[in-house]
Amino acid sequence: MTVTLPQQFQDTMRELLAEEYQDYIKSMEEPSHTALRVNTHKISLSEFAELCPFASEPVAWEPKGFYYDSTGAAVSKHPYYYAGLYYIQEPSAMIPAKLLPVEKGDRVLDLCAAPGGKATELASKLDGSGILVANDISVSRAMALAKNLQVAGTTNAVVTAETPEKLADTLPEFFDKVLIDAPCSGEGMFRRDPSMVKSWLAHGPEYYVPIQTQILEQAYRLLAAGGDMVYSTCTFSPLEDEGMIQSFLDRHPDMTICDVERCPGYSEGMPEWIDGGDESLRKCVRIFPHRAGGEGHFAVLLHKAGDPDEKRMTSLAEENGVGTDGKRITSFADETGNGAREENTFAKKGKGRKKKSSRRDDGRDRGLGDRRKGQEGPESFFKSLSSSAPFTEKDLSRKKDTYLIEALHQNEMKGLRMVSGGLIFGTDKNGRFEPSAQLALAMRQEDYVQRINLTASDERAVRYLKGETILSDCMDKGYVLVCVDGYPLGWCKGNGSGTLKNKYYPGWRMQ
Repeated sequence: MTVTLPQQFQDTMRELLAEEYQDYIKSMEEPSHTALRVNTHKISLSEFAELCPFASEPVAWEPKGFYYDSTGAAVSKHPYYYAGLYYIQEPSAMIPAKLLPVEKGDRVLDLCAAPGGKATELASKLDGSGILVANDISVSRAMALAKNLQVAGTTNAVVTAETPEKLADTLPEFFDKVLIDAPCSGEGMFRRDPSMVKSWLAHGPEYYVPIQTQILEQAYRLLAAGGDMVYSTCTFSPLEDEGMIQSFLDRHPDMTICDVERCPGYSEGMPEWIDGGDESLRKCVRIFPHRAGGEGHFAVLLHKAGDPDEKRMTSLAEENGVGTDGKRITSFADETGNGAREENTFAKKGKGRKKKSSRRDDGRDRGLGDRRKGQEGPESFFKSLSSSAPFTEKDLSRKKDTYLIEALHQNEMKGLRMVSGGLIFGTDKNGRFEPSAQLALAMRQEDYVQRINLTASDERAVRYLKGETILSDCMDKGYVLVCVDGYPLGWCKGNGSGTLKNKYYPGWRMQ
């Protein structure tokens, strides 16, 4: 589909790009690129290369990213997609999360996070340690964000639907790393989504400048001294890109632009496109579709001077139940009568548990007998967890009928609109415990004793994802973990005769 570009936009781009303008116009007639990013929290790149059925080539600036042919296999309909092994993402959109130097144990904020492409990569970098707060001001978008984080196997995330101002009032200088993928005029997406042209005609760059300015100001308040922040847009507009960063630096002399690795396809920032642009703006990253395999994008890494106030950070962390090493400190819920704080073994997954391949079975159904009697509460469910499982009953809290492992203590989160607060472990349904869909996707197959392992080519894998009952030689009773090539998908319930009643979450079923 050829996009019709507004004349005013064409005039501006002709002035900015000069002799490269015709190359840009020709690129608008080419198809946009389709890519996926491997979720290395669940699967290694080498394992993915063995399994991946899609013809692909690497994205130049992201080792986890691979192009695929959108005319071939339905990548979004494959069982591996439902297992959270990869996320479908526009190649240029992979850059902001790559630029942010997240370390295990960090407190990370994705301020404008929906639908979750960048948040899931930030979670992958944390690898189960630290804390990720993923926010979107829209509740409906935040719900979609929470779902994508859950499918990715994220357990240490809090999803909020708040204004940046409210977050900054509640968690001032709390975060080591902040990512802002700011709302923008979307000029870089015209080829991929021609409907953005209509939006641009209604709300051009000038409309977004005050919004972006306010978001940056609140992000500054949220970022701890010594922390790093990435600002990104999907527009070419210097007003929203170099101009936005220059004015931000003028207001905050303690913020500086950082050098980043210059990957193939990266273009430098253009200080000459604005009045008074500092030469340091060349450290910014731009993607032009006629120069690289992606849509138009802008990103910059910023650093806040100073060292974290250890006394202040320790106090705030303890109030939130987060240790200074990034590990969460939890207590059993008030209903249990156990008020003693325990170190959360689940939060240590990224640091304390040596990663092993999730693929242990040979693709055949596996049933290990009736080991589940009396499933009334989570206590009996834990009997089917293997010794490799990274959580215990001590990690659980109970909120009404829901059992959960909180990613962040609730004290400092009061007053915020929370969509998700960590790992939903399961629910009490009429006196009986039911494990959650999120729990299945947060596990490795070897964490649970009763399981079956289907191959991706087995028609039962798709039938399961569509909500159908499946037959198996698994003779277990109770909850059975359904895996595809060694990676969990969800739950079934066995009756001891090989018939497995489907317990896959209805809202996630394959259509």
